[in-house]
Amino acid sequence: MRAPGRAPSGVSAIVIFGATGDLARRKLLPALYHLHLEGLLPGGVAVVGSSRGELGDDAFRELARQAVARFGRHPPEGASWEGFARRLRYAGASFTEPEGLAAVAERLREVGPGAPLFYAAVPPGAFADVVRAIGRAGLAWGSRIVLEKPFGHDLASARALNAVVHEVFDESQVFRIDHYMGKETVQNILALRFSNGLFEPIWNRRYLDHVQITVAEEIGIEGRGDFYEQTGCLRDMVQTHLLQVLTFVAMEPPLSFDPDRLRDEKVRVLRATRVCDPSRAVFGQYEGYREEPGVAPGSRVETFVALELEIENWRWAGVPFFLRTGKRLARRASEVTLVFREVPYNVFREVGVEVLGRNHLTIRIQPDEGVTLAINAKRPGPDFSLGRATMDFDYERAFPTELLDAYELLLLEAMQGDHTLFLREDAVERAWEILEPLLGSPPPVRPYPAGSWGPPEADELIAPHRWHLHGAGRAASGSGRPVQPRAADAPGRPLGTASGTG
Repeated sequence: MRAPGRAPSGVSAIVIFGATGDLARRKLLPALYHLHLEGLLPGGVAVVGSSRGELGDDAFRELARQAVARFGRHPPEGASWEGFARRLRYAGASFTEPEGLAAVAERLREVGPGAPLFYAAVPPGAFADVVRAIGRAGLAWGSRIVLEKPFGHDLASARALNAVVHEVFDESQVFRIDHYMGKETVQNILALRFSNGLFEPIWNRRYLDHVQITVAEEIGIEGRGDFYEQTGCLRDMVQTHLLQVLTFVAMEPPLSFDPDRLRDEKVRVLRATRVCDPSRAVFGQYEGYREEPGVAPGSRVETFVALELEIENWRWAGVPFFLRTGKRLARRASEVTLVFREVPYNVFREVGVEVLGRNHLTIRIQPDEGVTLAINAKRPGPDFSLGRATMDFDYERAFPTELLDAYELLLLEAMQGDHTLFLREDAVERAWEILEPLLGSPPPVRPYPAGSWGPPEADELIAPHRWHLHGAGRAASGSGRPVQPRAADAPGRPLGTASGTG
């Protein structure tokens, strides 16, 4: 993570392979324009778009303008846009021909001295071809490369891809990106844990009953049927985003924020995590997925995953981690919820007072970024009864400033050469090891209605607990049917003020 006021240096150009694709248009070009607006993109840095087509500079600038207008936070207009447009150049490329990057090399010579940052915004199957093409063109020395997720499609392919990458690049030149690590609220997990005496002592098996991590999406596959048929939810979301969030929640405090010290602790968590038991996993597919363009009529690809993981170390032994993610769910939300143990002896039960749910701490990654602590308190009035209360921290109210988008931050980190928020090869390979049993023996794919919270088997997985989601309202099952409160979490009422099955 960059030190305050530290500007990127040493990068002459950012070369985006796949510059006409979805990722470049939706994320990378708008992110670079916003960095330019904020004065965070050094004046000499050029942006070279590259793909198989022959566009020319003007056509690429127009493509970038349309992308920023549609997906950016600020309109592409005036002197700001003109200044950014002057940075933009285009160079055609082929990753399989001997001289396939000749036009890219020529553009880099025009830019002048300095190290290029290559961004492989191409399908994962093309990563090896991109790396080899850079090597053949003699462009690897001193450069850096950003590789998107998923990195491989299983353990064997990840190891093979790492071997190819290391034929051309040293590990210090490689930046494996997971954009969730660039979210301010994910990084805030570290601040919450390691800078507050209130939380650090209770972040362990003695006080916590279980942990939930939810990444829910309202959207479907958005025209990416060909990609999703090859990838599925487990590879697309669990192996990357959810396991990386788990490492921030479960890691030991690093000795420093030196990039490798932090990444060492993340890897230790993954090494302590038991490989997933297929009997403790649920796969689902939303109704209507098979009618999406590019999807096979009888597809068994999962669009929903819920699973339980165990971390076998001193801090977390006996504390289950429940993860769930899916497409076409009831609403968009990414959260971590830590559910505390019940008090050892609850005197209120003995005097007939209705006992409410357990305390829980919810970290809202997106949207409505913030933290909520749910507690029980006495209701006002002459009778003694308990009510649910929350203590809430809201990012927007506490820090009234525009947050950097995850891609904006990660592009800055890569330009600076800071690996802190990027994945190391041993972390990638261990994440695949944890999920290997599910890849080899996947559970049956259960149908679920679009707009629900997934198949009801996901509720059975977490029983006798309940899925929690901040502000979701009335409790309901994954299929939309009401669920009765379970005694383990909520004698007389649901856990907290909301359930993720809402």
